[in-house]
Amino acid sequence: MTEAINLDPLMPGYPFNAHLVAGVTPIDQGGELDFWIERPSGLKGYILNLTTSGSGLVFPGSKHEIRVNTGDMMLIPAGACHDYGRHPEAPNWHHRWVYFRPRATWSEWLNWAQVTRNVGFMTIESRERVQLISQLFKDIDNSRKNGNMLSEELGLNLLEQILIRCREFDQQRPQAPLDNRIHRVCQFINDNLSKELSIAELSSVACMSSSRFSHLFRKQLGIPIRQWIEDQRISLARQLLLTTDLAVSQVAQYLGYQDALYFSRVFRKNLGLSPREFRKSHQ
Repeated sequence: MTEAINLDPLMPGYPFNAHLVAGVTPIDQGGELDFWIERPSGLKGYILNLTTSGSGLVFPGSKHEIRVNTGDMMLIPAGACHDYGRHPEAPNWHHRWVYFRPRATWSEWLNWAQVTRNVGFMTIESRERVQLISQLFKDIDNSRKNGNMLSEELGLNLLEQILIRCREFDQQRPQAPLDNRIHRVCQFINDNLSKELSIAELSSVACMSSSRFSHLFRKQLGIPIRQWIEDQRISLARQLLLTTDLAVSQVAQYLGYQDALYFSRVFRKNLGLSPREFRKSHQ
């Protein structure tokens, strides 16, 4: 007999295999949700968390133990240990959260100044800023509940606003502009996604040697150039599958994949679903 899959993201056993999931967790002492979250190997995606009232405890009993209060945020990367729950001294811990697979262009905004055991922490200082961030979390949750075919894209755009705001509020980390040469290459890639792009060609666009270009690209954006190109193609593939009637093979060709089966494998590796399954789940 096949075990039923838990469809409630607030309860243990939820698979988190979607591209974007959002919600609010109202933990009250002795309530149904008053249990500890322990995921030693983390998840495949990121979790962004904002405490809206009460207090939580992260990494309890260790030298890294951290108490989070109203206005505190956590950014838990893919694969990072989850070990948190309501602080024993607090009557409640209410927090808003978003689980997501980041877009390739977000790497700069996912690098927070204060990091403990790979988890980013940040305190939003003013009440106005906390309200701004909290409202964006609510808007993401509402967009997902609407259930139309573009609700996920809207949710990702709202999440992008949160990440940009957090980057703006992170006073411990001075802002470094993207190198003009890397910016020029990124634009060139987006204009030529359907073509076979070599490192030699891209480094020529940047007017740099191949080795220097590859090093600088990864330093600036946090991921290798090939992964960035793949992420851009998958992002565009998602949009095409949601907003057009193109066959999967046509989407693959549009993005420069001559083999539709290979495209499907790459798509599944990134999103956990085949292109057909992804389109069907959003219809």
